[in-house]
Amino acid sequence: MALLPLKPGRTGLYLGAALLTGSFAGLLWYSLPQHYVVFAAYAVFVLLLWLLLRSYLHQLDTEVMALNLQADSLRDQSFNLSANRAVLRELTPLAEALNQMSAELAQQRATLYQRELLLDTVLQTNPSALILTDEQGRVLFSNPAARHLLSGGRRFDGSFFTAVLADWPELQQACQSGFQGLIHAGDAQNVWHLSVSPFRLNQREHWLYQLKPMTREFKLEEIKAWKKLIRVIGHELNNSLAPMSSLAFSGARLLQKPALSAADQTQLAQMFGVIGERAAQLNQFLQAYLNFAKLPPPQPAPVQFSSLINSLQNQYEFELVGDLPKQTWLLDQAQLMQLLLNVLKNAEEAGASSSGTTLCFRESPQQLVLEVQDDAGGLSAEVLQHALVPFYTTKPQGSGIGLTLCRDIMASHGGNLELFNQSPGLLVRLTFPRSLADTAFATANA
Repeated sequence: MALLPLKPGRTGLYLGAALLTGSFAGLLWYSLPQHYVVFAAYAVFVLLLWLLLRSYLHQLDTEVMALNLQADSLRDQSFNLSANRAVLRELTPLAEALNQMSAELAQQRATLYQRELLLDTVLQTNPSALILTDEQGRVLFSNPAARHLLSGGRRFDGSFFTAVLADWPELQQACQSGFQGLIHAGDAQNVWHLSVSPFRLNQREHWLYQLKPMTREFKLEEIKAWKKLIRVIGHELNNSLAPMSSLAFSGARLLQKPALSAADQTQLAQMFGVIGERAAQLNQFLQAYLNFAKLPPPQPAPVQFSSLINSLQNQYEFELVGDLPKQTWLLDQAQLMQLLLNVLKNAEEAGASSSGTTLCFRESPQQLVLEVQDDAGGLSAEVLQHALVPFYTTKPQGSGIGLTLCRDIMASHGGNLELFNQSPGLLVRLTFPRSLADTAFATANA
């Protein structure tokens, strides 16, 4: 459809004919038969006026036709054709506006093409497997990494995603449940991060699945963790074994004397006391690592919060702010107890007072939040940044796994642990999301 579909030439003829007819009618009405000169002059004037009007409308018709050609080229997405400037007069401003619009559209198309080319390059070379499905689960797009991982390099666009994942039961279950996080896909040694993102496109639901390989990164981090663990354990063993060895040697020298004096016996008793103390500290250190390594999966059950608070207050002093949760929450009460004991112990060791340490609960239909606030002054920026890093500690006798154990307990419950400097000290926030087990239990007991 042309931009300006008018036909000014034919319109000019109609207007000229109407003008001429009206003029002759006026002459016949107002002129007398003897006034032939006036009649002839008036007829010539009308004829000239009609010719001028016809010429003007013909020019407009030519200009409109030129602009129509340019409009047709724009409709066909061809932006390199412009109207013939040699025939443009009255419609020159409109032609210039069309030319400017053509130039802008051409630039936008070039920019869009470059972006599409960049996006296609990123998708095709991305090491992560990317799969786009529609609302029915049919694959609309898959990049080479996805085809290499799931089908040996063969295309599976147009197939149902569940059929593609028939040989990957763990991945199929994770995708169907909308799981977000780390999974072992295929070989138990291969670790992947699954991300599922729903979005609407053309008023229809779509799903984007991203499977990112993490095996290499995890192996490197695992090696780093083992090396750090060996250094930490070696350091602690050396700190305890070196003085114990020295004391044992000195005690053996004392026992070689034929008779021990009272001073020698006192010194020997002190040596054995130090050896026993060092052995106890070393055993406590190793036991902490064993407890960390043997953390069992949580056993969710309805939490008795009143019993939990009483048990905590038997070991550490703190103030309970607000009410206890009224909803039923399925958590591992023993692990929750251990988690809160570690947090309260850290607050006490940091110098928090009993009246300045508070515990409060906040619950909603979606989550349960526990907050422990102390008045020990908070942490430095560096310590706060590395507080949850395994084996990181600023305590002379610390193992660096207390908060790491807390984080692992939270992760096993699907929750999150956060640390904030909030006057007058440190705020530890524990967030437990509402699980399907919680909902099922509440429904069954409603």
